[in-house]
Amino acid sequence: MASESTSPPTIAPALSILVSGASGLVGQALCEKLQSRGHRVRRLSRSERGDVQWDVAAGQLDTAALVGVDVVVHLAGESVVQRWSSAAKERILRSRGASAHLLVDAILEQAQRPAFISASGISYYGADLEDWVDESSPMGDGFLAEVVREWEAAASALTDAGVRTAFLRTGIVLSRQGGALAKMLPAFKCGVGGRIGDGQQRMSWISLPDLVDVYVFAVENRSVRGVINAVAPESVTNSEFTKKLGKVLGRPTILPVPAVVVKMLFGQMGEETVLSNLRVRPQRLTELGFEWQQPKLEHALRAAFDAAQS
Repeated sequence: MASESTSPPTIAPALSILVSGASGLVGQALCEKLQSRGHRVRRLSRSERGDVQWDVAAGQLDTAALVGVDVVVHLAGESVVQRWSSAAKERILRSRGASAHLLVDAILEQAQRPAFISASGISYYGADLEDWVDESSPMGDGFLAEVVREWEAAASALTDAGVRTAFLRTGIVLSRQGGALAKMLPAFKCGVGGRIGDGQQRMSWISLPDLVDVYVFAVENRSVRGVINAVAPESVTNSEFTKKLGKVLGRPTILPVPAVVVKMLFGQMGEETVLSNLRVRPQRLTELGFEWQQPKLEHALRAAFDAAQS
């Protein structure tokens, strides 16, 4: 089991927090953690099961739902893990930009404007970089870099208005319940997992418990603003990741997946995700004093499987 959170004391006895994407992998874990710390959580959803309903396509959100809200956490967005047809690219861009604009406009209408904490991605830096990058590094090339730029730009009006705004550029999230790790498991469990391509591409990752703690840290700490790289301090090659996952599972990792196969199956999406080469440094989190529960990959992998079995 993971150790107790190292998140700082709350900045208020209880905060009112509105969360979009609350039904997703990160959203569910975050809402549970925030409530355990005494905060009041309201879930923003397209369905009637949420506490507050919205319709991004129709541009509908009752701004009265934000009255009294201290922090808005924005996690909602179309998955990028799909074949990138022209229509899919349009959906991905629209889902992130339109949803952010809708929330930003609602925040600006409030007499007391809540802080805005948004998910984002390390893909901003590009897909093939040899050197370390941090929050000061420039935008790279590729479709996902453009998605992140549009996503973050949607909130520029908040920054201009003096609203505390933070973007958590997130790496590969490790959880057995979902995300990239869950998709890898069937092959590895059958003993047919292996490195992808030459295996030398760097992977910047973060465990789900640590990512949740980063969000809690951002919610409760008013000094958190701007771009934050939400990754672990340790970056590994795909070969190293493969060997450690095989070790934790007790399975061989001897069948590599050629890069050409990835490109044939997934096209540009495969090139910008599983074949991407990024070494991302969490400079701002380190400066702010954030403490990781699982800064090392093998520990994070073992904890992910222990948590799933408990």
